[in-house]
Amino acid sequence: MTAISNRAQTNVARGAAAFIPAVLEETGQSAATSERIDTRPLIGAAGDGRPLESLLYGSVTTAKTAIADGSTVAQALTAGGQFLTLSLGTALSDTGRHAESLAMGVRPVSGYVRMLTPPSCSRCVILAGQWYRKSQGFARHPGCDCRHIPASESVAGDMTVSPLDYFDSLSPDEQARTFTAAGAEAIRNGVDIHQVVNARRGITTAQVGGRKSLVTTSGTSKRGLYGSRVRGKARLMPETIARIATSKEDYLRLLRANAYIF
Repeated sequence: MTAISNRAQTNVARGAAAFIPAVLEETGQSAATSERIDTRPLIGAAGDGRPLESLLYGSVTTAKTAIADGSTVAQALTAGGQFLTLSLGTALSDTGRHAESLAMGVRPVSGYVRMLTPPSCSRCVILAGQWYRKSQGFARHPGCDCRHIPASESVAGDMTVSPLDYFDSLSPDEQARTFTAAGAEAIRNGVDIHQVVNARRGITTAQVGGRKSLVTTSGTSKRGLYGSRVRGKARLMPETIARIATSKEDYLRLLRANAYIF
């Protein structure tokens, strides 16, 4: 498994290193450099620097732990396989990103734009198209396969660098799976997509109209969009607004009142 993974990392690193000069040439930027990058240190290493073999061995311990917890052999092997798939996929994505960073680092590129590799989760979608200095790290969650590309490749209207264009490219069912049914409906009604996703970070419950309902602490500080206007009141989640609204007009009013529409 380690040998196979090393070959996969080698192929990914080579492709990623060649991708940057190709993109720069295609977008009319200088790709010339007298420096040669060496991607060999990336092979056999996980994204956090540990040996890849130790990361992959986590599939074994995952399976054994499942057995100890009473799982069947088939269930344990499935759990180990899922760990292996996620871990190796993340490691290969990290290898590609590191190789791209090296290729940008030796060229006159000031920064990069975050680009989606669909399908993407809601947390990644709202970061699509953001520009970062090339010295900034690439924040990602396990399984994230987003890319960073030379800034000039961020083309307006490209769904991989535009959160709303990506949202519009999804079917209603896909929108609901990614952003929740209530969140997707709110976005379709003009709600800021970043507010919908960020609201879920502070999700909690409170009594609203005599019933336990979803609210959020996100944006409720005095520096937040909601907190700067309203003090001392819970900020309703889109799910709660959809439930308590008595009409379409009331629904939009509540979205505005809770700082989802500006």
